[in-house]
Amino acid sequence: MAHVRLAGLRKAYGDAVAVAGLDLDVADREFLTLVGPSGCGKSTTLRMICGLERATAGEVFFDDEPVGYLPANKRDVAMVFQSYALYPHKTVAQNIGFALRMMRVPRDEIARRVTETARALGIEKLLARKPKELSGGQRQRVALGRAIIRDAGAYLLDEPLSNLDAQLRVDMRAELKRLHADLARTFVYVTHDQVEAMTMSDRIAVLHEGELQQCARPEEIYHRPANMFVASFMGSPAMNFVPGRIVDEDGRRLFRGPAWEQELPAEAAKVAYRDVVLGVRPEDLRLGGPDGEGRCGKVFVAEPLGADVLVTVDVGTLVKARVPAPFRASPDDPVSVVFRSDRLHLFDAESGVALYAPAHTER
Repeated sequence: MAHVRLAGLRKAYGDAVAVAGLDLDVADREFLTLVGPSGCGKSTTLRMICGLERATAGEVFFDDEPVGYLPANKRDVAMVFQSYALYPHKTVAQNIGFALRMMRVPRDEIARRVTETARALGIEKLLARKPKELSGGQRQRVALGRAIIRDAGAYLLDEPLSNLDAQLRVDMRAELKRLHADLARTFVYVTHDQVEAMTMSDRIAVLHEGELQQCARPEEIYHRPANMFVASFMGSPAMNFVPGRIVDEDGRRLFRGPAWEQELPAEAAKVAYRDVVLGVRPEDLRLGGPDGEGRCGKVFVAEPLGADVLVTVDVGTLVKARVPAPFRASPDDPVSVVFRSDRLHLFDAESGVALYAPAHTER
């Protein structure tokens, strides 16, 4: 078991700062995902936990014991790499059991644990094959098997699904989540894919330019983002943003911008006068006919997604709405757009910090 704690962790390459004073606590047996765009410092953080990178400042603790001075092979972790990193001249069985052979585990014990691990991953019939004879998904399972056979306290996974096709990624997400439950170990997972982060994690840590933006449960990240970066990065398509100001008019408090005017709900109306950005998720926009309530706009493009249709509408600025299928519209068709007032977010226009988020209720 492993409780992982990062205290003021920093990594700089000359003047370039990859990770800037990261404080993070990963509970024993938790599945925590580090997510963010390329270059945000998530893989560097994982490599510092593993011991493949030495921190410029700060410390890594396992169960409250500092491990920053220990080399990678002395830390109780197992790592799965994006590139699989399999030995091409060894069989699947030899690849999976390699770490145990280096630890001088008896041959009979290695054979038993290799068989058990392969059975758990559904690759027991592939043990005699070489990596070149395997598909991408099978190679990924071998890489996972090589990690989990060590029975480490923590498993570190660096974008392990990025080389797989779309359907196999979906299947492997489910398998990894089940594997975490079966192993009952700490998982720290790195990805740039917000769907992977949302579907697999107990908690998500969102990084941007080496700094932690928010760490919370997936529901909290999605419904109550800490700032505009988190709101835009977590969600597909991203949250709509409309800049404007909060004003008083006829005893009402309104959001008013060049492209939109909206009466604010009672709780949001408590936000002080200031320049703000109004945010709303695409699923919280309603579309109607040209004579319906709300603001008039024109369809820019409609993208069928199966059960839903993603409609981009020009209302002075482009906004996206996710509406149930069927929705048939051609470019420049007039529509009415309504922002659900009970689902609006407000952000500070200068800093991007969240000022108001609605209570999480059924949609």
